[in-house]
Amino acid sequence: MSGKTTLTIPLSAVKALRKKLARARFSIIAIEFARRFAITLSVSISLLISLLFIDLMTDLGANARSFGLFSIITFSVISALWSLSSLVTKWKNDESLALDIERRNKTFDSRLISSIQFAKRRVTFPDYAPMSMIQSMISETKEVSRKFNYLEIVNPKAMIRASLTLFLVIIISGAWAINEKDSFMVLLKRAIGKQIEIPRDTVIVNLPEIKRVGIGDNVTLSYKIKSKKTTELNAKLKVNFDSGRKNLINLERSESDETIYSTIIEDVPESFTFNAQIDDAKTASLKIIAIERPSIIKISATQNYPKFTKQDPTKHVPGDFTFFPGSEVTINIESSKELTTGNLKFLGIENQLPLNISNDDKKKGEALIKIPSKNLSGFSVSLTDTEEMNSRNAAIYKISLLTDLPPEIRITYPKRSEELVTRKARFLIEYEASDRFGVNSINLKYRRNENEVITIPVLVDESGKNQIKDNYEWDLGSLNPSLSEGDQISYWLEASDQNIAGSNISTTEILTLKVVTPDEKRADLLGRTSDALGSVDEATNDQETLNKDLESIIRKNTPIKKN
Repeated sequence: MSGKTTLTIPLSAVKALRKKLARARFSIIAIEFARRFAITLSVSISLLISLLFIDLMTDLGANARSFGLFSIITFSVISALWSLSSLVTKWKNDESLALDIERRNKTFDSRLISSIQFAKRRVTFPDYAPMSMIQSMISETKEVSRKFNYLEIVNPKAMIRASLTLFLVIIISGAWAINEKDSFMVLLKRAIGKQIEIPRDTVIVNLPEIKRVGIGDNVTLSYKIKSKKTTELNAKLKVNFDSGRKNLINLERSESDETIYSTIIEDVPESFTFNAQIDDAKTASLKIIAIERPSIIKISATQNYPKFTKQDPTKHVPGDFTFFPGSEVTINIESSKELTTGNLKFLGIENQLPLNISNDDKKKGEALIKIPSKNLSGFSVSLTDTEEMNSRNAAIYKISLLTDLPPEIRITYPKRSEELVTRKARFLIEYEASDRFGVNSINLKYRRNENEVITIPVLVDESGKNQIKDNYEWDLGSLNPSLSEGDQISYWLEASDQNIAGSNISTTEILTLKVVTPDEKRADLLGRTSDALGSVDEATNDQETLNKDLESIIRKNTPIKKN
């Protein structure tokens, strides 16, 4: 029966080997922990500085800042746990380390792993085992270990790169913090939730309040600022159209107000968002919606003449808006969009009319106006659609007024500008009057000496006729007070038409009556009779003279016949 022998291991040699393995194990864990911790610090600091920088540039809201800080803390905690986990995940026992060392240094030739295993298990060998050989192997392993640095299996390059990255992040972050020293602490306080403003050199105090514009409009965007700087600032406007097109536009400082920066976007084609950066101040993005403005696609008018004209209604289009005073004109409008309100403003008169929108078709509307006798020269139309968008600057539609000429009137008898009359005479006046649309009234006007003008209606039954030929017998004896010899009366006829918008009036020439005694009147009549007879004698003599002259001419031109 064979016996067994317990191996006696050189304790000093085994302790030396384990001590070197423990040092290598610690180095591996320490370097990995340092690498992970450096990465954690680098990323956490970078994220925090990025949050502060974004807040400085865009003035983040409280919710955005809180979310950003929460995300950074969450990441940092997870990364810290990841770093601590290296203390467990990177720990290796002596056998694993020995195997790694032997892979790195072939000189050991499996002696290191064997020595560790023999010492760990305290193996019992049979009596015939070569004990001296085993002890010799352990001793040789110790000697080889003295010549080999176990730390060579530790690769510090990744840790060095992570440390350099951390150093670079700290340098850059520190430089930025120093550069923004006036606002850095404020940014930190804002990051942890405090509602305070970021101190800036420039602050934008007023933004454009435009929400909607018409397609094709020019829109002016103005910003009012407060700045510590007195020189002109770098001011840009970023415009992003809905179609994807982008523009970067310079904002110009106003010459009249150095705190105003503005620009004009011409002929807006579509909706767009925009934001401005003036010096170190930046605005949030705003949106302007571009909407098609309502426009007139058809306009016409129907004219209803006054009854006295006896004219049928007529249709009119732009360029032919010629209206008769007193007519009622209905202006019909058709829009490109459905309307809620409309307004017609007339030129030359203080008058505006609302547009009555049709219930059946919201694109159509009408307005009714009575044409005045003068001053009206045109009108413009303003429209508001269902999107509360107004029409562009309204076009002016010219209106021409027909001229209603006053009636024509003349006195056909008496023909002389002055007549002699007695106190009780009945004086005959004959007259003719005409008007295109009918004579409305004829009045006799007279003034006695220098007294007030007195009116006597003459036309009674023939009102409304276009042509009037009539007479009026004026009873001078009925005048009150009675006439006296020597009185002088100026008289004339006055005619008016039927234009109810404003009557047209015309008058005859002014004639004169002189009140005389009956004897003076008879003498006047006799004188006029003698003049008439004298005129007849002269006419007779002239006729005889003409006859003789004619006979002489005939005789001269007639040849004499020979027998």
